[in-house]
Amino acid sequence: MSTELNQQKIANIVLISVLASSLTGFLGGGIAFSYIDRVQNTNTQTSTLNVSEEQSAIIDLVEKSNQSVVSISISKQIPLRRSNPFDYFFGIPVQENNPQNQDIDRTIGGGTGFVVSSDGLIVTNKHVVSDSTAKYKVLFNDGSEVKAEVKALHPTQDLAIIKVDKNNLKPVEFADSDNLKVGQTAIAIGNALNEFDNTVSRGVISGLRRSIVASDNMGNSEQLSQVIQTDAAINQGNSGGPLLDINAKVVGVNVATATGAQSIGFAIPSNVVVRMIEDYKKFGKVKVPFIGVRYNMIVPGSEQAKEYGVENGALIIGDAQAPAIVPNSPASKAGLKTGDVIIKINDKSLSLKQPLVEIISQYKIGDKIELLVIRDGREEKLSLTLEERPE
Repeated sequence: MSTELNQQKIANIVLISVLASSLTGFLGGGIAFSYIDRVQNTNTQTSTLNVSEEQSAIIDLVEKSNQSVVSISISKQIPLRRSNPFDYFFGIPVQENNPQNQDIDRTIGGGTGFVVSSDGLIVTNKHVVSDSTAKYKVLFNDGSEVKAEVKALHPTQDLAIIKVDKNNLKPVEFADSDNLKVGQTAIAIGNALNEFDNTVSRGVISGLRRSIVASDNMGNSEQLSQVIQTDAAINQGNSGGPLLDINAKVVGVNVATATGAQSIGFAIPSNVVVRMIEDYKKFGKVKVPFIGVRYNMIVPGSEQAKEYGVENGALIIGDAQAPAIVPNSPASKAGLKTGDVIIKINDKSLSLKQPLVEIISQYKIGDKIELLVIRDGREEKLSLTLEERPE
């Protein structure tokens, strides 16, 4: 009897333990689930809030910057000839009362620019306003249209300054492009395809200090170094427009896109632009230093590299039409010769990614620099004083 009673007691104790454990687990699981659910909801709300804050910041940025971004219209006098049904695709229809061969202003292209002073100074790309026979107009976001005059073309960068007769404009603010980081937000604004003015695209800074060769449809090309790479969409017509950071400050001037690729665009750093503006305001033109040599940057592993025994450097070389050393230039005064290879300027080594022109641009007119040169297989040091590049 006592044995049966003891077994019953043991069974009851086990049953009570199981029930207690189940209840504890159920309550604990419910509390944990509730906590996890609250954490997930909180994270979702935080994520939503962060996205909303960023979107709001970009919207505010665009509204603020649109007042400073302009479209540039390019027009020229184009001769017209009377058309007929047989040359419809080759002639331009004209009114019957228009004399034959009459010229008419026609829009031939466009670009983008942005205001840098309240009294009408605007920055754009040099290739946008380089045609001295063309006429330029600036279209503002409020619908007004004003004639523009080209004031300065940068000698070595694809940059220009134009002027409109209009006051009380809102200039942009500039950021220090030396502080840019890969991955930070980038916003491009421009006259996309010369049709959709103040188009906004968003991306990130994809790379820094790139070297590229930019070319146009006319076969002209230009070496650009130390440019910013971005995946913010830059289309034809965006040229000269600003690349902005999340604080609505200009970090670069949109200049080119990579042919055959998607979402690879380039911009000239803002610090280069700031120096140009300062020069223009002080001197009425853009001054840049030069040493007075014509050169090729040596490609590592090339025949020139093997011939001169160096993998990097600027080989001074010319031809009958263009001598290697410009007469009476700093290079001529310092004793540089054809066939010399400049491998270092002060403490900076030359390379394809850091060419001669880029290093020289970091100095000022009047600065004294030291060149490390390979001449006839031996190293030599030469000193010279930078002078203003002649026009």
